[in-house]
Amino acid sequence: MLFVVAMTIVGCITSEERAARQAAHMEKVKAAVGGLQYKVSLRTMIPMRSNSINLPGTFYLKVNGNELSTDMPYLGRDDIPHFKTRGELRFDTKIEIRGQMENYLLTLLPKEKSGVITFKAKYMGEDYSFNIRITSDGKAKILLKPERRDEIRYEGYVEPIY
Repeated sequence: MLFVVAMTIVGCITSEERAARQAAHMEKVKAAVGGLQYKVSLRTMIPMRSNSINLPGTFYLKVNGNELSTDMPYLGRDDIPHFKTRGELRFDTKIEIRGQMENYLLTLLPKEKSGVITFKAKYMGEDYSFNIRITSDGKAKILLKPERRDEIRYEGYVEPIY
């Protein structure tokens, strides 16, 4: 009986500590997102016309002040004129953006323990719309809508940058 009580107390302490760590992490994430100082490390790509694909740890979306920097793989149709045909399925492209964000908006959703970030960016003659949902455990889901390509989704984790 004493063993059961001791295990229950240890279990409570562990769950309390875990909850405290999660709360502290969420505060860091909220501060980073609200202060425009964060990076989303991408783990999964979900193309519109294909199954999800696991990614190595090198792809990212980074917000530093009003500056946006991305290195994101892309799989889908594009309508950008090139030497072959328009609207072909391309497997070898990336979305690399280096520039300013426009209309950055952070909406906190306390009941859902998450937040939604929306903004737009222009780079190399193309417009991009971003919708990022960040949950209380630091997970991020990105919906990217390029102007002349299929939309694509990504999933990853938010990390504060300093």
